[in-house]
Amino acid sequence: MTYQVVAGIEAAREWYAAVKWYEEQEPGVGLRFDEELRGFLLASAHEPERFRLVTRLCRKARLPKPWPYSVYFTVNRKLKKVEILALWHAARNPADLKRRLR
Repeated sequence: MTYQVVAGIEAAREWYAAVKWYEEQEPGVGLRFDEELRGFLLASAHEPERFRLVTRLCRKARLPKPWPYSVYFTVNRKLKKVEILALWHAARNPADLKRRLR
């Protein structure tokens, strides 16, 4: 069964910022990133619990190369819903992410 995927407010901001940044660097790349991220999330929604836990409730899925991002999310079995908490670039400070996922 496929889960519904929703992005939290912070994750949606990070998503938008990443698309915008890539698009400013080279037109078309931001759109490609957006499409590939959407495809990745749709594919992941079939079995979201296959990704490893990084906290008691939060899981982590790394995007395929060349994208240096990981998606942090929770899974609600009862509602069949995946909520994205963060779209995190590998170069960002992991301490900031840790504080946010508490």
